[in-house]
Amino acid sequence: MLKRILFFYIDGFKNLSDLGRKLWVIIIIKLVVIFVVIKAFFFPTLSSKVQSKDAQKELYIKQLTKVTTTTKKEE
Repeated sequence: MLKRILFFYIDGFKNLSDLGRKLWVIIIIKLVVIFVVIKAFFFPTLSSKVQSKDAQKELYIKQLTKVTTTTKKEE
């Protein structure tokens, strides 16, 4: 079943016109650029927040061992 679906899409992309291929290339390039920009600006690495190596180690340990607690609403 999955093999048939895979071949369906492969065959469809093989039979695209030149305009269709160009449009898909543009779409893929735009998605890659969007995700790279979002990653770079909205998800900074932890090491960019602190400068010294000791502070980085403490920050990583703190982030890895952070315990999240959830409180239940009593009804």
